[in-house]
Amino acid sequence: MSLLPGGLTCQRLIIEKDAQTLEVQWSDGHHCTFPLDGLRRACPCAACQGHEKMHELPDPAIFRLPALMRWENVKAEIAGSVGVRLIWDDGHNSGIFTWARLRAMCPCE
Repeated sequence: MSLLPGGLTCQRLIIEKDAQTLEVQWSDGHHCTFPLDGLRRACPCAACQGHEKMHELPDPAIFRLPALMRWENVKAEIAGSVGVRLIWDDGHNSGIFTWARLRAMCPCE
């Protein structure tokens, strides 16, 4: 998968439907765990964020909010070397989370 500064790469993506999380495992051994509902709210596409804000990182508090929905059929598609596209139960699929964006949004960093 795509290289980030320092040769960092995403090694694995795991959608845990029971836990309602997406885990990203990085080549430096770090793991980021995102609540699915937080990622849906943080979708970077222009339709969700508007053209002015689509390149800004979301407020980290978005990942601590109570879930509004249980996501049963979320799928992840690798978007070339750029990042990952999440396909949501509500049909939304236009947001691509770049590898750099995912790492920058990591709830534990």
